[in-house]
Amino acid sequence: MYEERRNTFNLRDVILQLLLIILFVFIMIWLFPTKSYLKENFVGKEELNSELALQLEGLYGRLFTDNIESMRDAAQGYFTNARLPKNVGDSVTLTLDEMLEKRLVLSFRDSNNKTCDVDSSYVQVTKMNDEYQMKVQLSCSDYEDYIIVYMGCYDYCDSDICIKEETTETTTKPSTKPTPSNPDKPSGPETPVVNKKYEYEYRLITQNTYSEWGPWSDWSKDKVTANTLRQVEIDKRNEFVRYETETYYVTESHTEYRTETIKVEDGTNRVLVGTKVVDTKPAQGGSKTEKVYFDPTVTTTAGSYSNWVYRGTITSNYALGSTNNTKYTYVSHKTTVDCTDVCKNVTTYIYEKYTRTYNAGTTTYSCENGYKEGSGSSTKCYRYVTTNTGNLSCSSYGSDYKLSGTNCVKTENVYKDEVKYKTETVKVPYTVNEQVKKTRKVPIYEKLTYYRYRVRKQLTEAGITYKWSTSKNDKKLLAAGYELTGNKREI
Repeated sequence: MYEERRNTFNLRDVILQLLLIILFVFIMIWLFPTKSYLKENFVGKEELNSELALQLEGLYGRLFTDNIESMRDAAQGYFTNARLPKNVGDSVTLTLDEMLEKRLVLSFRDSNNKTCDVDSSYVQVTKMNDEYQMKVQLSCSDYEDYIIVYMGCYDYCDSDICIKEETTETTTKPSTKPTPSNPDKPSGPETPVVNKKYEYEYRLITQNTYSEWGPWSDWSKDKVTANTLRQVEIDKRNEFVRYETETYYVTESHTEYRTETIKVEDGTNRVLVGTKVVDTKPAQGGSKTEKVYFDPTVTTTAGSYSNWVYRGTITSNYALGSTNNTKYTYVSHKTTVDCTDVCKNVTTYIYEKYTRTYNAGTTTYSCENGYKEGSGSSTKCYRYVTTNTGNLSCSSYGSDYKLSGTNCVKTENVYKDEVKYKTETVKVPYTVNEQVKKTRKVPIYEKLTYYRYRVRKQLTEAGITYKWSTSKNDKKLLAAGYELTGNKREI
């Protein structure tokens, strides 16, 4: 319950404070209008009412004076002994921009609601013989002026150094009342009381007045500085000034050729690899039966290669040659510079790789139309042969049959096709890269500063007018902007 009440109370206070701030700002705007606002809303937008203008000029002058005094007071506290110039004639300068950065003062605004020039406004302290001279310069869009005060270590200083007070001579008039020998009983007659009359000094501080700004001049490279009667605008531009020759390198490529001898297929050869028995018949003549051994039929199958299989593209730092099982087909090559250890040209070759496998041949031992003993190369064939008692002959079977023991055997040759190769000389292209030196014209630009300005005339000069009045509250002088200086004189 307590927390809920406290939160409600805080929110209400915040709203009330915001409303009070808004009301205060509105009252300040209403009480202190700017010149531009008055010009737009009074006297036909051309000139202010003379009496109102006179009052506002006094107010703005007082504002300018307060601002310059704020700079003076802030500088007095800033310039301690460690920050003061050491030698006679030396100066130390503190700009308004530096004072704002160090949070010594707040930003100043003039009667046109513009901030004062933070670079042209400054405090300069110069070392004199026995004291320091402080110049306080304030430059705004409506007023520009300065004051000079002196600082030192005086008898009345509360700190090590302070601003010198203006001294005025005070004359002590002798009393007309004689000094009594006995305080209780005056020795002479009592001096009559005289009513004295005084005049009071008033001061009117007026500021410089200027005409309207004239038209802007043409842009020029001639340097122009700003002052009270001249406004300057600066434009920095990048402009072409000359050409310079620049050297650069480009990589250019051209194709060259080299001669290589390669092995290519050139048809096939029919090669005799053996014989085989295709028919066996008994020889003609008398007969007797006996076991006869004879060599088996040896069938040899030569080894063969499979078809070429593509294995992809590979790179190599040297030329590759083909073998029976691996074939490299040249694609291209390139030469680069390798400076890892010592700079040298490194050529990289690119090939298409193909491989194949070799299937070894086989040897078989067979016994046709008979029996077999043993295995492999120790195989022996035998059969029971009935031989004729007379001469045996195969003539009745034809010339293809040959007498083998008591049998007539017909055989056939066994052949195999083998690939034939031939060599060819070909030109292989390759790319050569070279660094070629070239030159070109490069435009050079520089940042140039251009100036333009406009001027105005000073119509009246700033000054201080003093007047004396017998009244301490002279409404006519006060209405005209005068203020009491605190000085008075007897009349």
